[in-house]
Amino acid sequence: MFFRRIPRKSWYEKAVERVFRDRRLCEEKLPPFGCVRGENGFLYRTKLLNGQLCMEFEIHAEGSVSVTVRDADGKSIPHLAQGEADRLRERALRREYEEELWHVAECCFEPDFFKGDPARSLVAHVREAYGDELEFLWRKSPGSAVVRRKDTEKWYAVFLAVPRLKLGGSSRERVEVLNLRVRPGELEGLVDHHSRFPAYHMNKKSWVSLCLDGTVSFEELAARLETSRRLAGK
Repeated sequence: MFFRRIPRKSWYEKAVERVFRDRRLCEEKLPPFGCVRGENGFLYRTKLLNGQLCMEFEIHAEGSVSVTVRDADGKSIPHLAQGEADRLRERALRREYEEELWHVAECCFEPDFFKGDPARSLVAHVREAYGDELEFLWRKSPGSAVVRRKDTEKWYAVFLAVPRLKLGGSSRERVEVLNLRVRPGELEGLVDHHSRFPAYHMNKKSWVSLCLDGTVSFEELAARLETSRRLAGK
């Protein structure tokens, strides 16, 4: 019996997948950013390590991204030999490489993390009813977004995508969740550990986590969102 060895992905490829996962291309933003149209999509080039290397992006119409790093002679990046100096260079390269990935992702793409109808409906409701937008504040937690009041700057909603077990369940299934403020004393009668939980990653006395999987009606979610927003105005 023969087994075909599956090539391991390089850290370059893994970084591209991680940064551009769950993002939607905004093609109209590419030319102002400095991208030029090529045969297979848009091209963008930048320098790394004080101009020693060239980083080339190819961004396709459907939103996929491929990246190549070349040396001064135009050859794909050479293997870095062992040694302290080369390890320091590689760390610097990784840092600059990933920073450029984020730069392109944040300037030319929009987050597209929340896939379910309840989450999408609530995001649209927040925009239409209050004129507020989701803010994605953490690169290390890209599936988390906050919504805040413009007058007080206080958060009144947090959209999350987390494994259900983090809410106290036993499944690793990813579930979309909305964290909202609640009135003092209200939480005990609200939590059922099925669709309503003590808030994930928030103050468990004044916030609640509501599952956006259809088990809580849109009408209830919208009403609790309005209450949360009022509480954030104090």
